[in-house]
Amino acid sequence: MWMYALVIGVAVLALITTFLVGFSAENKKKNPNYEKKTKSNITRLTSIYAVTIILAIVAFVAVSLN
Repeated sequence: MWMYALVIGVAVLALITTFLVGFSAENKKKNPNYEKKTKSNITRLTSIYAVTIILAIVAFVAVSLN
């Protein structure tokens, strides 16, 4: 059970840091075009995190059942 918490915790931490980097002032200075694509970038990254979490849970359940 602790492995579920670990995987979900790491994924949530990665999601939070992605938002922090994506909306940081320094990122806007270095890449002004990022601001124009923020919604699609964040949506894509959030989808990747969601799929990863689901696949990790499925893998842990499969391993636990064996």
